[in-house]
Amino acid sequence: MDIDQNLPEKELLCLLHRGDMQAFDILYHRYSQIIYANILKFLKDETTAEDLLQDVFLRIWENRSKIDPEQSFAAFLFTCSRNITFNFKRRLKLEMESEIHLAYGQSESENNIDKVLDSKEAIILVENLLSKLPKQRQKIFRLSKLDGKSYQEIAEEMGISIATVRDHIVKANKFIRNGALQDNGFSALLLTLFLFSAH
Repeated sequence: MDIDQNLPEKELLCLLHRGDMQAFDILYHRYSQIIYANILKFLKDETTAEDLLQDVFLRIWENRSKIDPEQSFAAFLFTCSRNITFNFKRRLKLEMESEIHLAYGQSESENNIDKVLDSKEAIILVENLLSKLPKQRQKIFRLSKLDGKSYQEIAEEMGISIATVRDHIVKANKFIRNGALQDNGFSALLLTLFLFSAH
Protein backbone atom coordinates (compact mmCIF):
# COMPACT_ATOMS: atom_id res chain seq x y z
CA MET A 1 0.00 0.00 0.00
CA ASP A 2 1.29 3.46 -0.89
CA ILE A 3 2.32 5.75 1.95
CA ASP A 4 0.80 9.22 2.27
CA GLN A 5 3.44 11.69 1.04
CA ASN A 6 2.36 14.14 3.75
CA LEU A 7 2.88 11.84 6.71
CA PRO A 8 4.54 13.54 9.69
CA GLU A 9 8.29 13.08 9.85
CA LYS A 10 8.13 11.03 13.05
CA GLU A 11 5.86 8.44 11.43
CA LEU A 12 8.09 8.26 8.36
CA LEU A 13 11.13 7.71 10.56
CA CYS A 14 9.36 4.90 12.39
CA LEU A 15 8.61 3.26 9.03
CA LEU A 16 12.21 3.86 7.90
CA HIS A 17 13.41 2.26 11.11
CA ARG A 18 11.56 -0.90 10.01
CA GLY A 19 13.13 -0.80 6.55
CA ASP A 20 10.30 0.76 4.55
CA MET A 21 11.70 1.88 1.19
CA GLN A 22 8.75 4.18 0.41
CA ALA A 23 9.35 6.11 3.63
CA PHE A 24 13.02 6.42 2.67
CA ASP A 25 12.09 7.76 -0.78
CA ILE A 26 9.75 10.36 0.71
CA LEU A 27 12.42 11.54 3.14
CA TYR A 28 14.94 11.65 0.31
CA HIS A 29 12.71 13.90 -1.79
CA ARG A 30 11.97 16.13 1.19
CA TYR A 31 15.57 16.75 2.12
CA SER A 32 17.87 15.93 -0.82
CA GLN A 33 17.90 19.42 -2.37
CA ILE A 34 18.76 21.28 0.83
CA ILE A 35 21.44 18.74 1.79
CA TYR A 36 22.86 18.89 -1.74
CA ALA A 37 23.04 22.69 -1.54
CA ASN A 38 24.83 22.45 1.81
CA ILE A 39 27.45 20.06 0.40
CA LEU A 40 27.89 22.18 -2.73
CA LYS A 41 28.57 25.22 -0.55
CA PHE A 42 31.72 23.52 0.74
CA LEU A 43 32.91 21.80 -2.45
CA LYS A 44 31.95 24.16 -5.30
CA ASP A 45 31.66 21.12 -7.57
CA GLU A 46 28.25 19.80 -8.65
CA THR A 47 29.38 16.35 -9.75
CA THR A 48 31.19 15.60 -6.49
CA ALA A 49 28.37 17.12 -4.43
CA GLU A 50 25.88 14.79 -6.13
CA ASP A 51 28.13 11.80 -5.39
CA LEU A 52 28.45 12.76 -1.73
CA LEU A 53 24.69 13.34 -1.48
CA GLN A 54 24.17 9.72 -2.52
CA ASP A 55 26.75 8.67 0.09
CA VAL A 56 24.79 10.54 2.77
CA PHE A 57 21.52 8.81 2.01
CA LEU A 58 23.22 5.45 1.57
CA ARG A 59 24.56 5.87 5.09
CA ILE A 60 21.08 6.85 6.30
CA TRP A 61 19.65 3.64 4.84
CA GLU A 62 22.44 1.47 6.21
CA ASN A 63 22.04 2.99 9.69
CA ARG A 64 18.26 3.36 9.67
CA SER A 65 17.84 1.19 12.78
CA LYS A 66 19.94 3.69 14.77
CA ILE A 67 17.90 6.76 13.83
CA ASP A 68 15.83 8.14 16.71
CA PRO A 69 12.36 9.25 15.50
CA GLU A 70 12.15 11.57 18.51
CA GLN A 71 15.14 13.62 17.32
CA SER A 72 15.33 16.11 14.44
CA PHE A 73 16.02 14.23 11.21
CA ALA A 74 17.11 17.44 9.47
CA ALA A 75 19.78 18.05 12.11
CA PHE A 76 20.91 14.43 11.79
CA LEU A 77 21.18 14.79 8.00
CA PHE A 78 23.15 18.03 8.21
CA THR A 79 25.58 16.47 10.68
CA CYS A 80 25.99 13.39 8.50
CA SER A 81 26.52 15.42 5.32
CA ARG A 82 29.00 17.72 7.03
CA ASN A 83 31.03 14.78 8.33
CA ILE A 84 31.08 13.04 4.94
CA THR A 85 32.09 16.26 3.18
CA PHE A 86 34.84 17.12 5.64
CA ASN A 87 36.14 13.55 5.57
CA PHE A 88 36.27 13.71 1.78
CA LYS A 89 38.25 16.97 1.85
CA ARG A 90 40.55 15.63 4.56
CA ARG A 91 41.29 12.47 2.55
CA LEU A 92 41.98 14.61 -0.51
CA LYS A 93 44.38 16.80 1.46
CA LEU A 94 46.20 13.79 2.92
CA GLU A 95 46.56 12.22 -0.53
CA MET A 96 47.84 15.51 -1.86
CA GLU A 97 50.39 15.88 0.95
CA SER A 98 51.63 12.37 0.28
CA GLU A 99 51.94 12.98 -3.45
CA ILE A 100 53.77 16.27 -2.84
CA HIS A 101 56.20 14.51 -0.54
CA LEU A 102 56.87 11.82 -3.16
CA ALA A 103 57.08 14.25 -6.05
CA TYR A 104 59.26 16.87 -4.44
CA GLY A 105 61.07 14.91 -1.73
CA GLN A 106 60.31 17.53 0.89
CA SER A 107 58.92 17.29 4.39
CA GLU A 108 55.17 17.58 4.71
CA SER A 109 53.98 20.84 6.23
CA GLU A 110 50.84 22.92 6.51
CA ASN A 111 52.07 25.28 3.79
CA ASN A 112 53.07 22.69 1.18
CA ILE A 113 49.67 22.41 -0.48
CA ASP A 114 49.23 26.18 -0.69
CA LYS A 115 52.70 26.51 -2.19
CA VAL A 116 51.99 23.87 -4.82
CA LEU A 117 48.59 25.36 -5.69
CA ASP A 118 50.31 28.71 -6.25
CA SER A 119 53.11 27.10 -8.20
CA LYS A 120 53.82 27.54 -11.86
CA GLU A 121 53.12 23.83 -12.40
CA ALA A 122 49.56 24.14 -11.09
CA ILE A 123 48.82 27.18 -13.23
CA ILE A 124 50.32 25.62 -16.37
CA LEU A 125 48.41 22.35 -15.83
CA VAL A 126 45.07 24.10 -15.41
CA GLU A 127 45.62 26.52 -18.29
CA ASN A 128 46.78 23.78 -20.67
CA LEU A 129 43.70 21.68 -20.01
CA LEU A 130 41.32 24.64 -20.11
CA SER A 131 42.73 25.78 -23.46
CA LYS A 132 41.56 22.50 -25.04
CA LEU A 133 37.92 23.13 -24.17
CA PRO A 134 35.51 24.77 -26.65
CA LYS A 135 35.48 28.55 -26.13
CA GLN A 136 32.02 28.75 -24.56
CA ARG A 137 32.66 25.78 -22.25
CA GLN A 138 36.01 27.26 -21.25
CA LYS A 139 34.37 30.57 -20.35
CA ILE A 140 31.59 28.88 -18.35
CA PHE A 141 34.11 26.74 -16.50
CA ARG A 142 36.28 29.75 -15.62
CA LEU A 143 33.27 31.73 -14.38
CA SER A 144 32.19 28.83 -12.17
CA LYS A 145 35.44 27.41 -10.84
CA LEU A 146 37.80 30.37 -10.91
CA ASP A 147 35.43 33.31 -10.41
CA GLY A 148 33.11 31.46 -8.03
CA LYS A 149 29.89 32.44 -9.80
CA SER A 150 26.71 30.43 -9.36
CA TYR A 151 25.06 28.60 -12.25
CA GLN A 152 22.24 31.12 -12.18
CA GLU A 153 24.66 34.07 -12.37
CA ILE A 154 26.48 32.48 -15.31
CA ALA A 155 23.21 31.71 -17.11
CA GLU A 156 22.05 35.32 -16.74
CA GLU A 157 25.43 36.74 -17.81
CA MET A 158 25.66 34.55 -20.93
CA GLY A 159 21.98 34.48 -21.83
CA ILE A 160 21.62 30.68 -21.59
CA SER A 161 19.68 28.29 -19.38
CA ILE A 162 20.93 26.92 -16.05
CA ALA A 163 20.61 23.41 -17.54
CA THR A 164 22.99 24.41 -20.34
CA VAL A 165 25.49 25.78 -17.81
CA ARG A 166 25.28 22.56 -15.80
CA ASP A 167 25.80 20.45 -18.93
CA HIS A 168 28.92 22.42 -19.88
CA ILE A 169 30.37 22.13 -16.37
CA VAL A 170 29.78 18.39 -16.16
CA LYS A 171 31.40 17.82 -19.56
CA ALA A 172 34.31 20.14 -18.73
CA ASN A 173 34.92 18.36 -15.41
CA LYS A 174 35.00 15.00 -17.16
CA PHE A 175 37.36 16.22 -19.87
CA ILE A 176 39.76 17.90 -17.47
CA ARG A 177 39.90 15.01 -15.02
CA ASN A 178 40.48 12.52 -17.81
CA GLY A 179 43.23 14.75 -19.19
CA ALA A 180 44.93 14.99 -15.81
CA LEU A 181 44.71 11.25 -15.24
CA GLN A 182 46.31 10.58 -18.61
CA ASP A 183 49.22 12.74 -17.44
CA ASN A 184 49.79 11.22 -14.01
CA GLY A 185 48.14 10.66 -10.67
CA PHE A 186 49.83 13.66 -9.09
CA SER A 187 48.44 15.99 -11.75
CA ALA A 188 44.94 14.64 -11.17
CA LEU A 189 45.18 15.26 -7.44
CA LEU A 190 46.71 18.67 -8.00
CA LEU A 191 43.94 19.70 -10.37
CA THR A 192 41.18 18.35 -8.13
CA LEU A 193 42.47 20.18 -5.10
CA PHE A 194 42.99 23.34 -7.14
CA LEU A 195 39.37 23.30 -8.28
CA PHE A 196 38.00 22.61 -4.81
CA SER A 197 40.14 25.43 -3.45
CA ALA A 198 38.93 27.90 -6.08
CA HIS A 199 36.20 30.32 -5.04
